[in-house]
Amino acid sequence: MLETIEQSKLAQEARARGERREILVGDSKTVYWFYPAEFGSDDKSALVMIHGYRGNHHGLEAIAGALRNSDVYIPDLPGFGSSQPLKAAHAIADYATWLNGFIEALELTRKPHLLGHSFGSIVVSAYAAEFDGIESLILENPVSSPALGGPRAAATAATRSFFWLAKVLPETLGVGLLKSWPMVRGMSIVMTKSRDKQLRRWIHEQHDQNFNDFFSRTVALQAYAASISHCVGDFSSAFKRPVLMLIGQRDDITSVSEQNRLFESLMVSGSKLVEFDSVGHLTHYEVPRGIAEAIEIWMDARDD
Repeated sequence: MLETIEQSKLAQEARARGERREILVGDSKTVYWFYPAEFGSDDKSALVMIHGYRGNHHGLEAIAGALRNSDVYIPDLPGFGSSQPLKAAHAIADYATWLNGFIEALELTRKPHLLGHSFGSIVVSAYAAEFDGIESLILENPVSSPALGGPRAAATAATRSFFWLAKVLPETLGVGLLKSWPMVRGMSIVMTKSRDKQLRRWIHEQHDQNFNDFFSRTVALQAYAASISHCVGDFSSAFKRPVLMLIGQRDDITSVSEQNRLFESLMVSGSKLVEFDSVGHLTHYEVPRGIAEAIEIWMDARDD
């Protein structure tokens, strides 16, 4: 049964203690989930986590389930999940401004650590280059080079064609194409590296349930344009805080060599790189406990 899979258990444990909250950021309602620490002192670390493109907070819940010593906050990005779209466009600069407003609106007693996965890594990088409201930056599977310039040329061409077609088709057909099961399942199959059948089935179910949770075709296409217009490297020279990079050695979006070049280019002292074997871009699904352990070690060292 899927319930016996550790990753599924961690996600369920997070949901059991998670609290749905909402807050007004600018003119838009942001819905987020708060996962209170179960252990630790009153002066606990706080972690804000930003999910990837077309996902929602559920994608990071398995990590939250393993982070039992820290308060965790996971919003749905504007225009995705339960959060309202931004009144402006959904470009990286707009998301960075929103993130600054979100962190300020939380009114935390100490600066939080900030994690971004995949597309979320670009959003948090744009934020970190402009604002200074965090203790450290955590980049999980960061898009360190242009998203469609990765190691799979054929997949890149197909992706460009797919989104072009989704844009030019009539609204209903375009949305249908974006949400089509073959597209979602195909993406899931390619990116999942584990050969464990139960784990693969659970990951596919997670994508089926959450990958199409966007407000409209306009939001999906604007965010897609944002995801391919920038990368972490566009902002890394302006980072003010130490960076923890968490990467999968079989990442299809950004190669390990590109990830290493990004890390070596970081100008902030105290930064750290952690690699995970036999996993690619879905570290949040495949190795959430390992990710959580690396985060806890990092935050403990930073908070001492």
